[in-house]
Amino acid sequence: MSEGHADADLLRRIADGDVRAMGELYDRYGSTLFPIALRILRERSEAEDILHDAFVAVSERAHQYAPERGSVIAWLVTLVRNLSIDRARRRERRGALAREVLPHEPPASVRDPERLVSEAGEREKIRRALAELPDAQRQTLEVAFFEGLSYPEIAARENVPLGTIKSRAARALAALREALVREGVVLDAATFGTGTGKGG
Repeated sequence: MSEGHADADLLRRIADGDVRAMGELYDRYGSTLFPIALRILRERSEAEDILHDAFVAVSERAHQYAPERGSVIAWLVTLVRNLSIDRARRRERRGALAREVLPHEPPASVRDPERLVSEAGEREKIRRALAELPDAQRQTLEVAFFEGLSYPEIAARENVPLGTIKSRAARALAALREALVREGVVLDAATFGTGTGKGG
Protein backbone atom coordinates (compact mmCIF):
# COMPACT_ATOMS: atom_id res chain seq x y z
CA MET A 1 0.00 0.00 0.00
CA SER A 2 1.39 3.42 -1.00
CA GLU A 3 1.98 6.09 1.63
CA GLY A 4 -0.91 8.16 0.30
CA HIS A 5 -3.29 5.21 0.47
CA ALA A 6 -1.99 4.32 3.94
CA ASP A 7 -2.67 7.86 5.17
CA ALA A 8 -6.16 7.85 3.66
CA ASP A 9 -6.81 4.51 5.33
CA LEU A 10 -5.73 5.98 8.68
CA LEU A 11 -8.25 8.80 8.26
CA ARG A 12 -10.96 6.32 7.36
CA ARG A 13 -10.21 4.36 10.52
CA ILE A 14 -10.16 7.59 12.59
CA ALA A 15 -13.56 8.52 11.16
CA ASP A 16 -14.76 5.10 12.36
CA GLY A 17 -13.52 5.86 15.86
CA ASP A 18 -10.25 3.89 15.81
CA VAL A 19 -8.12 5.48 18.57
CA ARG A 20 -5.00 3.55 17.53
CA ALA A 21 -5.22 5.03 14.05
CA MET A 22 -5.10 8.53 15.57
CA GLY A 23 -1.94 7.55 17.46
CA GLU A 24 -0.38 6.23 14.28
CA LEU A 25 -1.19 9.42 12.38
CA TYR A 26 0.29 11.54 15.20
CA ASP A 27 3.45 9.42 15.31
CA ARG A 28 3.79 9.75 11.54
CA TYR A 29 3.31 13.51 11.22
CA GLY A 30 3.48 15.18 14.64
CA SER A 31 7.17 16.00 14.28
CA THR A 32 6.51 17.53 10.84
CA LEU A 33 3.55 19.66 11.93
CA PHE A 34 4.91 21.01 15.23
CA PRO A 35 7.65 23.22 13.65
CA ILE A 36 5.00 24.84 11.43
CA ALA A 37 2.98 25.94 14.45
CA LEU A 38 6.11 26.99 16.32
CA ARG A 39 7.36 29.12 13.42
CA ILE A 40 4.06 31.04 13.34
CA LEU A 41 3.43 31.36 17.09
CA ARG A 42 7.05 31.50 18.33
CA GLU A 43 6.03 30.00 21.68
CA ARG A 44 6.50 26.30 22.34
CA SER A 45 3.53 25.95 24.70
CA GLU A 46 1.17 27.58 22.21
CA ALA A 47 2.50 25.45 19.36
CA GLU A 48 1.89 22.34 21.48
CA ASP A 49 -1.67 23.53 22.15
CA ILE A 50 -2.26 24.02 18.43
CA LEU A 51 -0.93 20.55 17.59
CA HIS A 52 -3.33 19.08 20.15
CA ASP A 53 -6.21 21.16 18.76
CA ALA A 54 -5.34 20.09 15.22
CA PHE A 55 -5.56 16.39 16.03
CA VAL A 56 -8.82 16.95 17.90
CA ALA A 57 -10.08 18.62 14.73
CA VAL A 58 -8.83 15.65 12.68
CA SER A 59 -10.89 13.29 14.81
CA GLU A 60 -13.95 15.45 14.12
CA ARG A 61 -13.31 16.08 10.41
CA ALA A 62 -11.67 12.88 9.21
CA HIS A 63 -14.82 11.93 7.30
CA GLN A 64 -14.57 15.21 5.36
CA TYR A 65 -11.18 14.38 3.82
CA ALA A 66 -11.35 14.04 0.02
CA PRO A 67 -8.27 12.43 -1.62
CA GLU A 68 -8.91 14.24 -4.89
CA ARG A 69 -8.26 17.57 -3.15
CA GLY A 70 -4.74 16.68 -2.11
CA SER A 71 -2.63 14.46 0.13
CA VAL A 72 -3.32 13.86 3.80
CA ILE A 73 -0.12 15.65 4.84
CA ALA A 74 -1.09 18.71 2.77
CA TRP A 75 -4.49 18.67 4.48
CA LEU A 76 -2.84 18.45 7.89
CA VAL A 77 -0.35 21.23 7.13
CA THR A 78 -3.18 23.53 6.02
CA LEU A 79 -5.15 22.71 9.16
CA VAL A 80 -2.21 23.43 11.51
CA ARG A 81 -1.26 26.58 9.61
CA ASN A 82 -4.81 27.99 9.74
CA LEU A 83 -5.23 27.21 13.45
CA SER A 84 -1.84 28.80 14.20
CA ILE A 85 -2.63 31.97 12.24
CA ASP A 86 -6.02 32.28 13.95
CA ARG A 87 -4.35 31.92 17.38
CA ALA A 88 -1.71 34.51 16.49
CA ARG A 89 -4.35 36.99 15.30
CA ARG A 90 -6.41 36.57 18.46
CA ARG A 91 -3.29 37.12 20.55
CA GLU A 92 -2.46 40.31 18.61
CA ARG A 93 -6.01 41.66 19.01
CA ARG A 94 -5.98 41.02 22.76
CA GLY A 95 -2.62 42.75 23.04
CA ALA A 96 -3.79 45.76 21.02
CA LEU A 97 -6.93 46.21 23.11
CA ALA A 98 -4.99 45.76 26.35
CA ARG A 99 -2.60 48.51 25.30
CA GLU A 100 -5.54 50.84 24.63
CA VAL A 101 -7.66 50.07 27.69
CA LEU A 102 -5.26 49.11 30.45
CA PRO A 103 -2.29 51.05 31.85
CA HIS A 104 1.07 49.80 30.63
CA GLU A 105 2.84 47.38 32.95
CA PRO A 106 6.22 48.70 34.16
CA PRO A 107 9.37 46.61 33.68
CA ALA A 108 9.80 43.91 36.31
CA SER A 109 13.09 45.45 37.40
CA VAL A 110 11.36 48.53 38.83
CA ARG A 111 8.61 46.70 40.73
CA ASP A 112 9.21 47.60 44.34
CA PRO A 113 6.58 46.98 47.07
CA GLU A 114 5.23 50.53 46.92
CA ARG A 115 4.79 50.23 43.17
CA LEU A 116 2.96 46.91 43.52
CA VAL A 117 0.55 48.42 46.05
CA SER A 118 -0.07 51.31 43.68
CA GLU A 119 -0.74 48.94 40.78
CA ALA A 120 -3.20 46.93 42.85
CA GLY A 121 -5.08 50.16 43.52
CA GLU A 122 -5.09 51.01 39.81
CA ARG A 123 -6.50 47.61 38.91
CA GLU A 124 -9.30 48.05 41.44
CA LYS A 125 -10.12 51.44 39.93
CA ILE A 126 -10.27 49.86 36.47
CA ARG A 127 -12.64 47.16 37.72
CA ARG A 128 -14.90 49.84 39.24
CA ALA A 129 -14.80 51.84 36.03
CA LEU A 130 -15.79 48.78 33.97
CA ALA A 131 -18.64 48.06 36.37
CA GLU A 132 -20.10 51.51 35.63
CA LEU A 133 -20.59 50.70 31.94
CA PRO A 134 -23.97 49.54 30.62
CA ASP A 135 -24.07 45.76 30.26
CA ALA A 136 -23.99 45.74 26.44
CA GLN A 137 -20.97 48.06 26.29
CA ARG A 138 -19.05 46.21 28.98
CA GLN A 139 -19.75 42.84 27.36
CA THR A 140 -18.54 44.09 23.99
CA LEU A 141 -15.20 45.15 25.48
CA GLU A 142 -14.86 41.96 27.51
CA VAL A 143 -15.58 39.73 24.50
CA ALA A 144 -13.15 41.68 22.32
CA PHE A 145 -10.42 41.56 24.98
CA PHE A 146 -10.77 38.17 26.66
CA GLU A 147 -11.97 36.13 23.66
CA GLY A 148 -10.00 38.04 21.04
CA LEU A 149 -12.98 38.45 18.70
CA SER A 150 -13.00 41.15 16.03
CA TYR A 151 -15.97 43.48 15.67
CA PRO A 152 -17.32 41.53 12.64
CA GLU A 153 -17.06 38.30 14.66
CA ILE A 154 -18.91 39.85 17.62
CA ALA A 155 -21.60 41.20 15.28
CA ALA A 156 -22.07 37.76 13.69
CA ARG A 157 -22.23 36.01 17.06
CA GLU A 158 -24.74 38.47 18.52
CA ASN A 159 -26.64 38.76 15.23
CA VAL A 160 -26.56 42.57 15.21
CA PRO A 161 -25.27 45.01 12.56
CA LEU A 162 -21.53 45.64 12.48
CA GLY A 163 -22.15 49.38 12.82
CA THR A 164 -23.98 48.75 16.08
CA ILE A 165 -21.01 46.88 17.52
CA LYS A 166 -18.54 49.54 16.39
CA SER A 167 -20.57 52.40 17.85
CA ARG A 168 -21.21 50.43 21.05
CA ALA A 169 -17.48 49.80 21.43
CA ALA A 170 -16.64 53.45 20.73
CA ARG A 171 -19.13 54.62 23.36
CA ALA A 172 -17.84 52.00 25.79
CA LEU A 173 -14.23 53.14 25.38
CA ALA A 174 -15.22 56.80 25.78
CA ALA A 175 -17.29 56.03 28.88
CA LEU A 176 -14.54 53.87 30.32
CA ARG A 177 -12.01 56.63 29.75
CA GLU A 178 -14.24 59.12 31.60
CA ALA A 179 -14.84 56.66 34.44
CA LEU A 180 -11.11 56.04 34.80
CA VAL A 181 -10.47 59.78 34.96
CA ARG A 182 -13.09 60.08 37.71
CA GLU A 183 -11.33 57.26 39.53
CA GLY A 184 -8.08 59.23 39.34
CA VAL A 185 -6.32 57.01 36.80
CA VAL A 186 -3.97 59.15 34.72
CA LEU A 187 -4.34 58.45 31.00
CA ASP A 188 -2.51 59.74 27.95
CA ALA A 189 -2.94 59.30 24.21
CA ALA A 190 -0.45 56.45 24.03
CA THR A 191 -2.14 54.52 26.82
CA PHE A 192 -5.78 55.06 25.88
CA GLY A 193 -6.71 55.77 22.28
CA THR A 194 -10.00 56.95 20.91
CA GLY A 195 -10.86 53.60 19.36
CA THR A 196 -9.75 50.00 19.07
CA GLY A 197 -8.68 50.12 15.47
CA LYS A 198 -10.44 46.80 14.88
CA GLY A 199 -12.44 47.54 11.84
CA GLY A 200 -14.49 45.39 9.47
